[in-house]
Amino acid sequence: MHYNPVAQKYKIILHTKYLTQEEFQEFFSIIVPLKEYTVRFLNPYTGGMTTANCYRGDRKVTMKWNRTDKGILYNPTDISLIEL
Repeated sequence: MHYNPVAQKYKIILHTKYLTQEEFQEFFSIIVPLKEYTVRFLNPYTGGMTTANCYRGDRKVTMKWNRTDKGILYNPTDISLIEL
């Protein structure tokens, strides 16, 4: 077996804070419809800023609890942004 890499791509995992139902809906109403993102991030390998065109990958959402005084809370959400 031989390993011949074709290209090196970045995968950025966007990790949110705890979200209320309103924040969750606002966040996903912006993220979900877009097909492509231009992301500028701190590259840990070079120590500088890097810009990459990415698509949205996996989304992981977990509901935490339902509190009537604070609304429904969600655990921090993870979204993969993968370079095209």
